[in-house]
Amino acid sequence: MDRELVHEWFRFANMDLDLAKHTLETMYPPPLEIICYHCQQAAEKFIKGIIISFDVEVEKTHDLSKLLNTLVPLTDIPETFMESAERLTMFGVRIRYPNELPVDEAQTKLAIVQAEKIKNWAESLIKE
Repeated sequence: MDRELVHEWFRFANMDLDLAKHTLETMYPPPLEIICYHCQQAAEKFIKGIIISFDVEVEKTHDLSKLLNTLVPLTDIPETFMESAERLTMFGVRIRYPNELPVDEAQTKLAIVQAEKIKNWAESLIKE
C-alpha cells in the first residue's frame, strides 16, 4: 500500500468536508448546493483512498455506489453506505448546475453526516 498517496487522498477529502461544515456554520444564507457538492467530493476521495490502499486502480467516476462496489470483494462495507452513496452521488454532478436539484437544509445536514460516516469508516480501515 502506498500510505503517502492514501493519506494525500484523505487530506483532500478532509479539506472538502471541513469546508462543507465551516460554510454551513458561517455563511448566511448558506450555499446548500455547494455544501452538498463538497460532501460528495469528500466521500468520493475517502472511498478512492481506500481503493488505493488495496492497490487497486481507481476508476474515474463520481458514482459512489460504483466505487463502493469495487471494494465489495476486498472489505466489509456497512449496509447503510450504499444508500448514502446513492444520495451523495447526485450531489457530485447534478448539483453543479442551476435548478437541477433543489436542496434544503435538512438534506444538507444529512449529507454532512453521511460524509462523516464514510470518513470514519475509511480512517478506521487504514488504521487496521
